[in-house]
Parts: sequence; C-alpha cells; structure tokens
Amino acid sequence: MRRKPIRRKRRRKSNAGAWMLLLGCVVVGALIWIVSQTLLRPTAIISTGEIGNSYTSEAVIIRSEYMYDAESAANLAYYADEGALVERGTQIAQVYSPGYSQTEMTKLRDIQDRIKAYYLTLLAEGYSDAQLQRLDTAVDTVAAQIRSAAQGQASGNILYLKRQLERAMAERQTYLRQKYPNDTRLESYFSEEKTQRKRIESWTVSYIADRQSIVSFYTDGYEKMLTPQSANDLTVADVRSVLNKVPPETTAAERARTAVYRLVEPRGFYIALISQEKNWHPVDGGACRVAIEGLNDLTFDAQIISSARTGGDMVVRLYVDADVRPVMDFRQARVTVAEPAIRGIQVPTDALYTQDGRIGVVLDERGGLFVPVAVLTRDTKFAIIQPEEEGLLREGVRVRRF
Repeated sequence: MRRKPIRRKRRRKSNAGAWMLLLGCVVVGALIWIVSQTLLRPTAIISTGEIGNSYTSEAVIIRSEYMYDAESAANLAYYADEGALVERGTQIAQVYSPGYSQTEMTKLRDIQDRIKAYYLTLLAEGYSDAQLQRLDTAVDTVAAQIRSAAQGQASGNILYLKRQLERAMAERQTYLRQKYPNDTRLESYFSEEKTQRKRIESWTVSYIADRQSIVSFYTDGYEKMLTPQSANDLTVADVRSVLNKVPPETTAAERARTAVYRLVEPRGFYIALISQEKNWHPVDGGACRVAIEGLNDLTFDAQIISSARTGGDMVVRLYVDADVRPVMDFRQARVTVAEPAIRGIQVPTDALYTQDGRIGVVLDERGGLFVPVAVLTRDTKFAIIQPEEEGLLREGVRVRRF
C-alpha cells in the first residue's frame, strides 16, 4: 500500500523587516540632510574690520552767486578789479545806454560852471558869504572823494559818498534860494541843472555792491540755473546737460539782456556729480574728502547732502564749507570723493538679508534669528554694520550667507 506524500504548508513571509529597513533609510536620510544643512550651509563668522572707499567721476560746481545784467548797453565802465573782495556800497560798474553821449556830461559841467561863475559875480558885487563858501567847499570835497574812489585811487563807500554829495548840493541850493529868492537867473540855472541830471540818469545805471562778496566779470549763463536752492533738486539729466554744455533754457527777454558781472559769496560751494558705482551707497549727512583735478594737492572736507539713483546712474550732492576762490573760474571738474574709513562689525555682503523691508543678518544658531542692522558702509565684498539691538552681534558669532 502506497503512502500518500505529506504536503507541507508554506509559511508566509513577513513584510516587517522591509518596513523596518525602509524606516531606517528614512531616518538615516533625515539625519544626513540635517547634518548636511548644518555643516554644509554657507555661513560666515563676524569679525572686526575697516572699510574706506573712494570714487572718481565728472562733477558740476555750484556757487552761491548772483548775476547782474542790463537791458541794453552801449558802453560799460568797470570800477572794481576781477576777483576783488568788495564791501557793501562799493561801485562796481557803470552802464551807459545807447542814447547816452559824453556830450551830455559836458553840458552838465557847463551848467555847473555857469552857476559857479554866477556865485563869483555875486561875491564880486560885495556880498561876502562865509556860509556859501562853506557849502561850496563841502560839495567840491565830496565830489573829489567820489572821483578818487571810483578810479581806485582811494578807498571809500561810493554809495554813502553819493548820498553825502546829494545832501550837500541840496543844502547849497536851499541856502541860495533863501538868500536870493527873487533871482530868476539863478533859479533858471538850477532848473537847467536838474533837467540835465535827470537826462543823464535816464541813460546811465550805476551798479553798487549790496553786500560783501567777490566780483567777477566772467559769466557762463548757468548762474540762474545752478544755485544753492536748486542744488538738492538736481537730477542726473540736469547734471549731464551741464557737463555736455547744453545751454539752459531762457526767454527771449532774458537773451536780449547783457550780462554785466556776478557777485559770489566768499565761502561755501556745492558739488553735484554723476556716478555709475553700484556699490556706492552714500549716507545723507556723511562726511568725506574731495579732491578736484587741477588743484594740485588741495583737498576739501565735504558733507554728503543727498543722492538719488536713476537706472544705472546716481547723482550725489555735496557741500563744501571752504573758500570759494579756488573754484571761482570753472563750472566742470573731475573729482575724487574719499569716504572716511569706518571700523566696526564686519560681515560679507552676501550675509545681508532683507526681511519685511528691513536689512539684517540671520544667526546660524538660535533658530535662525533675524537681527536688523544699519549698514554703515560697504564695498564689493564686505559691509560694516551696526545692530539695532546691542548684544546680539559680536566678533566670533556665526551668521548665514545667501
């Protein structure tokens, strides 16, 4: 009798081991990812450093100056020297209109000579008048002082002297009218003199300094456009137009006038420059040193007033509190601006991070804490920063790079 083969039941293989293996792989992968993120994440260590930058570019000089012009001029007479420091009341120029002729002055002197001759006639008739002689002497003395001051032979405030002359002549005429009230001939001379004076005054204009300043008879047409009041509003386009010698816009009436001279404040001037430096971030109110090409080794302490970017260009506006004489005679210049070296907390520029519109750094520890900072200065590689909250950043602390 044959035996039936005994069938053995197959055991089902368990999947628990596979799941355990998969879970182990996940855990190991997570650990590797965490370690890699911690060890391989780009970071930098805060250090103490110093940064000082300099930038060179074309610039425009802006002085505190005012140009004086005349409606029309047949002739100009200058009484001040180019570049002279004049005081208030100093006569600078005399403008003669086309209707003026030297014969008008000759006529006036003829009338005055007739008046003086008539005085002598009255005195010859037996009238001894010490008061009249005193008034004559006063008029002659002041007139001589005006001539000397105008010709540069003596110092004197011409505006004040002219007022003195007018007062002395008025006193003399008043006295004569009172002494000879019925003298029609004398009255006729006075009337003729007055008419001739008004005639001459209608054709001549005297230019008197209204403040202490430096006088110059050279103008370039930008005096009204480039002023201390407009310096802070100059755009890249404005500065570039001046650098390209594009004439400022003027009216027909302005073009019809003749430039006579300009008065320049003795101290202080502005500089407006254009820069393409992407890594220059001027700080309003910051100090710097400025060297102007062509002025040998002369440098100036300056203050950054403001700056503005337009595309790839930036206009930077500076103020220099110094004697204006070295920059009196040119409008354009090549300048080098050197910012003072700043020492402090230093980080790489790629460690700076913007969060919610604020610039800061991210600590590698403490859960990636964001620390807002102020950027004091920077170059292409590093930045000097100052944290808004003290104590969080110090030398040796690790920050993340981005």
